[in-house]
Amino acid sequence: MKKQFAVLGIGRFGSKIARELYYKKQEIIAMDKDEAVIENIKDQVTHAFVGDITDETALKEAGVTECDVVIIAESTNMESNIVAAQICKSMGVPTVICKAQNTVHGKILNKIGVDQIIFPEQDTAIKLVNKLTSQGVLDYFDVGENIAIIGTKPLANWVGQKLSDLDLRNKFNITILAVRRGNENMVIPAWSTIIESNDTLVLIGREESLKELNLDITHKT
Repeated sequence: MKKQFAVLGIGRFGSKIARELYYKKQEIIAMDKDEAVIENIKDQVTHAFVGDITDETALKEAGVTECDVVIIAESTNMESNIVAAQICKSMGVPTVICKAQNTVHGKILNKIGVDQIIFPEQDTAIKLVNKLTSQGVLDYFDVGENIAIIGTKPLANWVGQKLSDLDLRNKFNITILAVRRGNENMVIPAWSTIIESNDTLVLIGREESLKELNLDITHKT
């Protein structure tokens, strides 16, 4: 049985959460007070509403009270974030997840009974370090300003070439942060490194540059 989700506050973080849930074929309600933002996302969620996330009536009318999980992604306005969390908890939403600006904000959310508190920047940094230093699935990290870090298998025509011959930095403005080969992790690899077919490459660059290469990325947000 599908869960029902609501994302309150459709900024950069909230829109990515909402779209990813919809991509995973989940029932998703999106709410934001900015009509242009809702217009932009309405075709990528199940239901989209223009409304104030601190307005209990608006939340009820949008069906937020019927959701299994509410994600409060608005954190720029700390007061709105906290008030929305209080309302959702008082309305009996089973799971309330909040994005927090900092540890002080997180402590306040914890005191009002929020079920899970997210610190996106810290979480992304930790996740990235883990990915760079351990085995695992390939992934994609949005680090802002249209810059992304990805894990990918090499293109067929890269295999057998030295990193210096690929010259991705000058040709595409893409930097190879690491090469993962079996149990070995080569962080900031030497330009003399020769690419092997089973390598995993960790690259950083502008999203449009990475897309130009048509890489084998298993997850995109």
